[in-house]
Amino acid sequence: MSTSSKQSLFHRFLGFYFRLICILAVDLIVTIINGRVLGLTSVYEKPVVTLIGMAVILLLFFFLFSIIDRLTKIVLKMTVEMGNLLVFRKTAVFFILCGISFGIYILYYHAWFGVWPKIQFGSFL
Repeated sequence: MSTSSKQSLFHRFLGFYFRLICILAVDLIVTIINGRVLGLTSVYEKPVVTLIGMAVILLLFFFLFSIIDRLTKIVLKMTVEMGNLLVFRKTAVFFILCGISFGIYILYYHAWFGVWPKIQFGSFL
């Protein structure tokens, strides 16, 4: 297998991974918006809140689907370029991906449970 095909496979993996991250990020945004929209029930009637929520989600997805591929390519390019500056490129890219995934995990935890997670690294060792 040549170096270019290995790099191509690596880039395909990164593209796939960033698409997964974008999907999780979009769902996280929708979860947060749903919480805010449901909070409007104290001000407006439920049918009005439902219409507001539906409109916000439609607008969000309309714009996000149009930019998700561009965002994926930009983040992929930045990650690969940052990885190229370091000695162990693939390891650096892997750590960047782990950091992004961990950040999304923390945001999901906060969105779902209303508190920030208590991270204790000693319990993993």
